[in-house]
Amino acid sequence: MALAALLIGGEAQGECRLALVLGMDVSASVDAREYALMMNGTAAALRSPRVREAALSGAPVAMAAFVWAGAREQAVVARWALIDSPEALERFAATVAAFPRPAGDPMGPWTGRTAVGAALIAGRQLLDQAPVCDARTIDLAGDGENNDGPEPAPLRARLLAGITVNALAVSGDLPYDHGTMDEEGGRLSRWFAANVLHGPGAFVESALDYDDFERAMTRKLERELRPPLLGRLQP
Repeated sequence: MALAALLIGGEAQGECRLALVLGMDVSASVDAREYALMMNGTAAALRSPRVREAALSGAPVAMAAFVWAGAREQAVVARWALIDSPEALERFAATVAAFPRPAGDPMGPWTGRTAVGAALIAGRQLLDQAPVCDARTIDLAGDGENNDGPEPAPLRARLLAGITVNALAVSGDLPYDHGTMDEEGGRLSRWFAANVLHGPGAFVESALDYDDFERAMTRKLERELRPPLLGRLQP
């Protein structure tokens, strides 16, 4: 379904400390098993005691989620929800876990290419619908570099003022990256750092492969959701 149609809908109401939108790669490099690991891993991370404590400490946070592939291939997974209770967090996690992989839109089947720049635009459009929050963050998870649509790096200054962009790089699934993980997370992590990260304190979390996705997502969400006054995770 086209992004313009998918973004029509209600907005969550209420003040919050952070509006966080999760964007997850469903390009052709992500097979059915990996898709399940990614979506179930994200839900499991949201349900983890560490992330629950971080999300529910202090003022509420608001969250939304979408999946992305080619330049015109994005679909909203979960619309804005104010996470102000364990029940609200569980509802959001369950929505993510239950979301079926998109197969097409009114204009035809998805190409399955990797449009990181278009994903940033989609994340910004979703943030424009968010409740009023003290901070805004886009969180992109992916396993490949941009090969469709606008390049992400030039978009940052023009579209992302006041927005932080973090990333989760699934490095081990790239043939040229496999077995090359290092203290910086590997080649894909460095590409995300150079082309996607934006804003003070922006960071890349690395997963060895999709079997490692839940661990990496848990660590990243805890770091993003924990109120600054309660301290940050050590690298």
